[in-house]
Parts: sequence; C-alpha cells; structure tokens
Amino acid sequence: MNMENNIRKIIKEKQLKIVDIINKSGLSKSYFYDVMNGNSVPTLTMARLIAKVIEAPLEKVFPDHETMNDL
Repeated sequence: MNMENNIRKIIKEKQLKIVDIINKSGLSKSYFYDVMNGNSVPTLTMARLIAKVIEAPLEKVFPDHETMNDL
C-alpha cells in the first residue's frame, strides 16, 4: 500500500538533511526512506514524530486525500 506524503518536498523547502532527520527521530534509515517514498504506512505515533522532527503540521506532511474525496 502506498501513502502519499510531502516529506521530501518539505525537506527540500526547509533545506534539511535527511541524515539529521533520521538521527533526531531515532528511526532506522530504511524505515524512514520507506515512509518517505510512500512504500510504508507509518503508525500515527511515527507520523507525528516525523512531522515534529521536520517541524511541519501533521496534516501538511501526510495529507488525507481519502477524506477530501469523500466530501
């Protein structure tokens, strides 16, 4: 299952380093890349952690397109 996210876009906009995000979050490199590339769906706890580390609102990092389509 793929999950769209804006992690890469936000990292680029804020000129962050992926290695710093991985170190600050304590996530494994492979897990972080899987989430960032949409190959893994993070738990809500992990999604909040990623959003906190990249200093962006959760709903901006992981937009909920399914809810938008239901409106």
